[in-house]
Amino acid sequence: MTESDAVDEEQRHLGRLLDRLEELRSDTRARLDAVLRGTGGTPQARSERESFARLYSSELAAYSAANLGLYFGRLDMADGEVRRIGRVGLRDDDEDLTPLLLDWRADHSRPFYLATTARPEGAHRRRHLRTIGRRVIGVHDEFLTAPADGEIPEDHDDVVGESALLEALDSARSAHMTDIVATIQREQDEIIRNPHAGVLVVQGGPGTGKTAVALHRAAYLLYTHRRRLDRSGVLIVGPNARFLDYIARVLPSLGESGVVLRTLADLYPGVRATGHETLRGEEVKGSADMVDILKAAVRARQFAPASDVVVRCEGHDLVLTPAVVRAARGRARMTRRPHNQARSTFQEKIVDALTEQYVAALTDPVGQAEDAAWSPAGGGVGDLGDPARPLLDADDRAALRTEVERAPEVLSAIDEWWPTLRPERLLADLLSSRERISEAAGDYVAEDQDALFREDGDAFSEADVPLLDELAELLGEDPAAEGSDADRAWAEQVRQAEEALEILTGSAVQDIEDDLDPEVLMAYDVVDAEALARRHSADSDLTVADRAGADRTWAFGHVIVDEAQELSVMAWRALMRRSPNRWMTLVGDVAQTSSPAGIDSWHDALSPYVDDRWLLCELTVNYRTPETVSAVAARLLAQIDPRATAPRPVRAGHRPVAWLETEARSLGRVVAEEVSLVPQDRAVAVLLPDGPEEQHAREIAELRQAVAETRPDTSVLPLALAKGLEFDVVVVVDPERVLGRSPQGLQDLYVGATRATQELVLVQPGRFGPLLSVIRETVTDGPEELTA
Repeated sequence: MTESDAVDEEQRHLGRLLDRLEELRSDTRARLDAVLRGTGGTPQARSERESFARLYSSELAAYSAANLGLYFGRLDMADGEVRRIGRVGLRDDDEDLTPLLLDWRADHSRPFYLATTARPEGAHRRRHLRTIGRRVIGVHDEFLTAPADGEIPEDHDDVVGESALLEALDSARSAHMTDIVATIQREQDEIIRNPHAGVLVVQGGPGTGKTAVALHRAAYLLYTHRRRLDRSGVLIVGPNARFLDYIARVLPSLGESGVVLRTLADLYPGVRATGHETLRGEEVKGSADMVDILKAAVRARQFAPASDVVVRCEGHDLVLTPAVVRAARGRARMTRRPHNQARSTFQEKIVDALTEQYVAALTDPVGQAEDAAWSPAGGGVGDLGDPARPLLDADDRAALRTEVERAPEVLSAIDEWWPTLRPERLLADLLSSRERISEAAGDYVAEDQDALFREDGDAFSEADVPLLDELAELLGEDPAAEGSDADRAWAEQVRQAEEALEILTGSAVQDIEDDLDPEVLMAYDVVDAEALARRHSADSDLTVADRAGADRTWAFGHVIVDEAQELSVMAWRALMRRSPNRWMTLVGDVAQTSSPAGIDSWHDALSPYVDDRWLLCELTVNYRTPETVSAVAARLLAQIDPRATAPRPVRAGHRPVAWLETEARSLGRVVAEEVSLVPQDRAVAVLLPDGPEEQHAREIAELRQAVAETRPDTSVLPLALAKGLEFDVVVVVDPERVLGRSPQGLQDLYVGATRATQELVLVQPGRFGPLLSVIRETVTDGPEELTA
């Protein structure tokens, strides 16, 4: 069979698949329309309509997403079975429901990704299809076992050719990542389908497809654990907002959209951290020491007066001594409850002490008069009642206690000594006050205290978000607060549920006596108001992803973290709270750690939470950067960690790395000239050193203007925002400043250099330093010993 015949055959099948997909889409749309037209009915009927509406909407979105690149692979098994692989599973509408297309996540599809000539997995031939819209434009066959006649068919390149993969790798990059569902490689597939139900660490160098693997693993887990994860949700945490935008279309293209995408900066609901942080500030705020500092900051807001305090209650002066307040404070702390919850204990002890004084103030004069009346001097005739009977009974004391509790001066004193605190306000007050910082972090060196201080306490940075989360745990919710909109909405749902149960109970047969038939169940016997409200909430208009994203305490079914090596100790604590089951996929490369608060080893980061119960999987093949670029990256890696092994590139590259030295005043012109050489269909990025640009403001402004005039769609961004992204051509500006900016300078340059899929250009104002000069000579002239 010629390639033309194969194309015709697959075109016919693709046409049948697209027709069947349209049938399913039309049927689902009709079902959805019918559900949406429904009105009224019982609460159960409304709940069912909402459930079906979400189900049909989800199916419709999956069918729409699958339309592009629906059918991409075929397996001819050794026993003659033909399996066709695509984005979704499709069956014919005949009696047998004949499979027309296998979902790529199905077990029967797995040989498409695993089979090799050494291990054919029962397959004889693997075929990759290239399609545009509704047309098949080419096929590529790989024979995993020799044909029966021993001959290689015409128009076939090789037995195990990688043309489909290489074609995908050489294609132009765009502003959004595309899925790799048609070209997943064996080592990637083994991670995607890994059954480990704990913490799975995916370690791999730049270009190994870590992010793509993590996203496809999310799609696979949603497919295989649908019911479980539909209830609890999946959280994906990325390094920055640009990265999330870059990957945003991958899961929808795979038919999955019910996930929560977050950066660390917006992980805390209601806060969007955009403030700048110094390197020292990142390091201090990310350290485990911040737990004790924050605890001290909370304790510092639990006061005791230095001298007696007089409070007035209903015309009586009551005295609170420092000893009484300290005792109440100690009792509240002994509860081990969060600050805002422990406030009730503090208030109770203060009110107890004041109530005793109040009772004494009212009864002591009466008691003295009674004693005088019963004494011989008073004739021994008391008229104030039985001396054995208390003057105030329990109800009287309760009434007096209420007066004390409501006395304005008492409430004011309690608010002063044990105030209700909010994480945002407490942290802002702490960071904007050198006095408060000294009080909470007095045992730390002055440089660390200075790193915590800033004039505008409310200008939260990404490093502050884990601190807010920690404070939320230390403070707890305010039991007396009215609550958020969500809390009020929940209270209203409970109220409506109570009314519904009352109606159901009232509509039951009323002549059943309580002692006559105890086995007759009433509505309240089966479900209480909160349970009924919770069931209705699960079927509300808000999806699980919507509710999970707005709830700081939500327990996600699975958590995926990209660039996990950048997480600080405090960030790990925040993320682990969102994954109490510890079912996580962590993606990263410790050699790329650029944050001073990031990790040096996975063991150190994970052992406090899961000990050694985590699994490491490594990706070893570099699909992104060609050999020309990888040669430079490998030498930078050797400086970062001489023991590390660079991933093996699969492409040779078309152009050597360009090393350009120029005068500072010509920087913009030189960079713009390089950008102008890039074909219009290729993505190009200009990467700048991180940190403030004040010292080089004029040069950077001129550079940005020159690049914008030359090619407006060029991405000009600091290195920190390039993590996880890729571009056809990358221009790194002032690599020497990148190296010298921080102790992680080597890692920063390593990250920047490995963003390129085709070409890398290094532009240095002035001369390259010793290290880069040696690397340039080495990759240009051949192997040479590197020196720092």
